[in-house]
Amino acid sequence: MSSLCQLLNIEHPILQSGMGRVAGPELAAEVSRAGGLGILAGLNVAADALRAQIRQLRDLAGDAPFGVNLWLHPDLQPPIHPARVRSDDIASVNAALNTARRAVDVPESMEPPEPRPDLLPEAIDVMLDERVAVWSVGLGLPDSDLVLRCHERGVKVMVMIANVDDARAAAALGVDIIVAQGAEAGGHRSTWRAGARSDVGTLSLVPEVVDAVGVPVVAAGGIADGRGMVAALALGAAGVLLGTRFVATRESLAPESWKRQILKSTSDATKVTSAFTGFPARVLRNRFVDDYESSGAPVLPGLLQASLEESIWSAAKRDDRADYYPMYAGQSVGVIRDLPAAGDVVRTIVEEARDVLRNLVIEESGN
Repeated sequence: MSSLCQLLNIEHPILQSGMGRVAGPELAAEVSRAGGLGILAGLNVAADALRAQIRQLRDLAGDAPFGVNLWLHPDLQPPIHPARVRSDDIASVNAALNTARRAVDVPESMEPPEPRPDLLPEAIDVMLDERVAVWSVGLGLPDSDLVLRCHERGVKVMVMIANVDDARAAAALGVDIIVAQGAEAGGHRSTWRAGARSDVGTLSLVPEVVDAVGVPVVAAGGIADGRGMVAALALGAAGVLLGTRFVATRESLAPESWKRQILKSTSDATKVTSAFTGFPARVLRNRFVDDYESSGAPVLPGLLQASLEESIWSAAKRDDRADYYPMYAGQSVGVIRDLPAAGDVVRTIVEEARDVLRNLVIEESGN
């Protein structure tokens, strides 16, 4: 068993990303029961609801460990109030969004977004009170006191980074695991400092981070099968974290239109945009992205952009309109062509990895 598996008490070094609008209790439990580490999406979930989901996940997963994902971006601590945003920017954003509102048949608006509730402090308290196995940190770093609080409750701290400078900073805080997110990864780029790099590919980033820190490193970005897992291990990673592959599973909360788009897309179908939330994220390119970016409108900070778009997304989901929904996906879409159970994904990747390793040994011995 690898050091990562021993650290997390899991059978296979396969972790599932806690992607919002995808990773509910059923998906995370299925991954954990199969021997990986399932991660529940906790962003924007109120304390009582988060506690209920954690307990539901625990009931489904039995004794298998699991994690919870929460963001620590500075713009969310506390959330930026709409009054701090220029009224001209809000007007420009609304004017651009009205094109999409008309397309999905929701009322046009020029109103500012509602203030976002400050859910993070109570969510952290719930996570610690429930003593989940792992806190998966996105878009930010915990301070050393918070890391200590986690360790006192038996909670491992796993931080996702996209460059080696942030990896060193995370290691210095005493975190247990570092996820190296290559540029190919789907979903939000795990950066939070102005000017921080997030364009280094997995193949280059993983060994650089492995050499720079003294804690287990997990590879993320462009990995969706056993071949990718073996490549990551060869680079020095102790495991892999998969997001896009688990979006396209039966237990995923993603709308069916999102899953269908993944199954038919090629690796060049994605792009990085801030149009959906105000934070850069890799998504499947669609009409919404093209229209918004061509409008020249700015994006609002602190997820206020997302607040103005919720009605558009709800209508798109209701009407199965993939062209107006945020479909987070990485460049691994080019090798995903089925919609299995999440547990079968874990088992299949393990078997594929073993086959790849056996073939490599056979080929080497034959030379």
